[in-house]
Amino acid sequence: MARPERIHGMVIPAPRFTRWALVYFLKYALLPGLLILLALDVVLYFVFRDWLGACYGILCLLP
Repeated sequence: MARPERIHGMVIPAPRFTRWALVYFLKYALLPGLLILLALDVVLYFVFRDWLGACYGILCLLP
């Protein structure tokens, strides 16, 4: 195991994944990606249903 680094006599802890890192990841990486994919899915659903007259995914099973 590596020894902790000392800078000016103070022990500096190693970088680690924190709860705030998880919050920022969810907010700035995961959520925008999911929203973009959701919008693309809705657009493709209406394109396939209205313009092509075809079934697209599980939404076509709903009345």
